[in-house]
Amino acid sequence: MARQKKLLTYIFEDGEIEIASSYKAKCNITGEIIPIYHKFLEKLVQTKYKNNFSFFLSNFAKKGAIKQQKIDNGYAIDDIYSLNTYSDYLIICYKGCLRTLEDNFNLALINKTKNEMNHIDECFTRRFNRDIKQFV
Repeated sequence: MARQKKLLTYIFEDGEIEIASSYKAKCNITGEIIPIYHKFLEKLVQTKYKNNFSFFLSNFAKKGAIKQQKIDNGYAIDDIYSLNTYSDYLIICYKGCLRTLEDNFNLALINKTKNEMNHIDECFTRRFNRDIKQFV
């Protein structure tokens, strides 16, 4: 006869949740199934996921997955020129300028947008020592 899993009831902000003694959570970045001991899971949800179990389910990432995702996306950890939120902002602004150039025929606006793109490109090159066009 198979052994039944012991179910434990925990109270979180979003209600009572019954959790098996060895819960299996899915990492939202890698898709891997990670076994988590129930006591550790309770503490994890309380401290890192605002004591909200549904928030935990939608945002759980295994240890090291976020760091690996940043490395895969070009965010070098030990690089002094590593990309960050400011680089993301500059890339978004540059893409917006490209869309503006595609949609407009006004010569004054086109020149203003090109000047803005040059400024964004210079800022990106100066700060991150890379060409912004490789990220667009």
